[in-house]
Amino acid sequence: MSRVSAALDDEASILVLAPSMRSETDEACIDMLTKTPPEQEDVLWVTFTRSPDACLQDWLAHAGGRPANLRFLSVGETVRSVATSAPMGETPTDAVIDTLSNPGDLTGLGIKISEVLQQWHGDGNKTVACFHSLTALLQYSDVQTVYKFLHVLTGRFTTADVTAHFHLDPDAHDTQTVNTLKTLFDAVVEFDGNEWNVRTR
Repeated sequence: MSRVSAALDDEASILVLAPSMRSETDEACIDMLTKTPPEQEDVLWVTFTRSPDACLQDWLAHAGGRPANLRFLSVGETVRSVATSAPMGETPTDAVIDTLSNPGDLTGLGIKISEVLQQWHGDGNKTVACFHSLTALLQYSDVQTVYKFLHVLTGRFTTADVTAHFHLDPDAHDTQTVNTLKTLFDAVVEFDGNEWNVRTR
């Protein structure tokens, strides 16, 4: 277990402050998704900028094990999906991919996430989620709207006993935006160029 997840106890919502295009960020992402053995997990990936293929490649490189359930909510312009890029039978896991065409429709996104959580409720697995990324979301909605959306969503995750982390590139936003969003999370994990720093409430 890497230092990132080892430093996190039962924090339900985690803000990951790091450049998105770094291998360290990808490794930390999978690390936080696999505190529980993968075969005992339901994994939800909400992605605006990364294709399900790219997420799966990270999973295979770092996690190895097959999750009990894997669901992608691909928002906005959909990049090649697992279903179309891998011949039948070669997909590394039975991933379900839902697409939401309008990245600014936070109500629709919230409803879809709730539907997935309801489907998995009571199945005995640990639900984990990755939201990639808030930087992309903020291109379509203002900070106040995103804040309200996240306030509801993180509360929903806590109620459903979901461990979720949310990616944000701090270099892409002003300090006030970053500090405002920080207040919503149980923990903040930040990459300072050499190592990860974990701060919990």
